Amino acid sequence: MFTVKREVRPYGRKYLRKKEIGLVGLTEELVSQLQRDGRYRTARAYGSVLRSVLGFFNEEDLPMRLLSGEFLRRYEEYMLLKGLRMNTVSFYMRNLRAIYNKGVQLGKVNPVSENLFAKVYTGIHITPKRSAREEDIAKVVGWLANQAENPILPEARPLIFSSYYFLFCFYARGMSYVDMAYLKKTDIREGRICYRRRKTGQLLELKLTPEIKSILSFFNKYVRDSIYLFPVVCRDGREQLPYESGLRLQNQRLKKLSEKIGLSTSLTTHVARHTWATIAKKENIPISVISESLGHRSEKTTSIYLGSFDRQVLDRANRKVAYSIKK
Repeated sequence: MFTVKREVRPYGRKYLRKKEIGLVGLTEELVSQLQRDGRYRTARAYGSVLRSVLGFFNEEDLPMRLLSGEFLRRYEEYMLLKGLRMNTVSFYMRNLRAIYNKGVQLGKVNPVSENLFAKVYTGIHITPKRSAREEDIAKVVGWLANQAENPILPEARPLIFSSYYFLFCFYARGMSYVDMAYLKKTDIREGRICYRRRKTGQLLELKLTPEIKSILSFFNKYVRDSIYLFPVVCRDGREQLPYESGLRLQNQRLKKLSEKIGLSTSLTTHVARHTWATIAKKENIPISVISESLGHRSEKTTSIYLGSFDRQVLDRANRKVAYSIKK
């Protein structure tokens, strides 16, 4: 939880009125609900936004009635002057917009007539080299096959584990690393993995393909006493490093692996997701199918217009991407 002081200093002649909710109170309330729902990543994002806005506002709290288009424009300028990249600016703006909209939905914030976020950046700036080539994925598969021919030495285990984590995320329709880390054995039902995205709470399911089954089989002996499918957050019944530390370690190992086997792109946890989407597009899979496969909520309009795809359509899309590696 946050430790922002509740004492409120005046902003010119304007005060946080009695029974009026400020950004601190609203954010804390939303974060508490997110934590109860297990959506810790979004909760942390809201906390980062709160600290950033208060840093700009230079006060203990921000009355929500002071939120305006002009305020947001000056907040954007503040972030750009600090040297933040456009995607980071968008991250703060999109999450602040989500906090505001939820406050309106809960009846705690009075909506304004103007489109508050119309003149600030809330898009996604495309960054280069976020996806790997098909031959890079094939190299990782080949390297692991060579390791399997010999007993796994303790010093080689970290890279092998990290390679399998990366490939699982790729084969599982670009599953995010955090979702993979917290997958439980009970999430497997009737030959499918059913889970909720920790970022959005959206329910997703995918078929257990031969590639996925092989990776899960490899980890069986390492998670015998664990409720999880992978020894990321818990191993042998004991809690491991906090997830954030594990994420940094995974990216460090993927970078080392990329150098070791001479990949054209340095792998990261997010590269698996981008690579699945990029290959799917090359294979002429419709964008709407790719969007639903990845669990993107930004395609709500498309999903409503077209209806939800049959699970076999998503399964075929996943198989098509996997087969492209074997060409």
